[in-house]
Amino acid sequence: MTTEWIDFTLSVVGGSTAFLCLFEGTRRLGAYGVHRKAVLITVLAAAACVLYGGFAYWKYADMKATVGAGQRKPASTQLPVNWGRGLSPERKEVLSLARARQAFMESGTLGSYIDRGGETKSFAPTQEDLLRRERVVAYYSRAEYTARASLAEAVLWLIAGLLAVLFGLVMSFEKAPPRASPSGEPDEQSGEARSSP
Repeated sequence: MTTEWIDFTLSVVGGSTAFLCLFEGTRRLGAYGVHRKAVLITVLAAAACVLYGGFAYWKYADMKATVGAGQRKPASTQLPVNWGRGLSPERKEVLSLARARQAFMESGTLGSYIDRGGETKSFAPTQEDLLRRERVVAYYSRAEYTARASLAEAVLWLIAGLLAVLFGLVMSFEKAPPRASPSGEPDEQSGEARSSP
């Protein structure tokens, strides 16, 4: 629980700092032109936004691949006709039952297995099999939710970064204070009157 709060706090502080710096850097670039401090602030803030957003998208892609790999349908739930020719009847039953159980765990479909007498029977899951299947379904539901949340976070970082740049440029068009002149008008940087020589 503590690590979640630390993670949240670091994300909020880092994200808000990155957005403010991105806003201020683009505002300075728009208002005063290209100079070293404005470019440095803008580039570092944009890199932080890309890093946060890229990590969120990587997390989304990883979770989506995990869910996709785990939820693929098995090739066939039915056993081939000549399956397990060289096996003893007991071994054949154990292996075919394990295969049917595995297919049920992965996809939820009921397959068939070969019993000791050589008859093909439908797999009937036990209570323990049903509980395991519920855990698998719950895991994939949480993984899909996490993947969607990570995608939303990545899109949010993209939109917030673009908005910070846009607002920075819009604010740069605000009327700047007048520049200082040799006659003693207010200075652009400090707003104080400069004495003439």
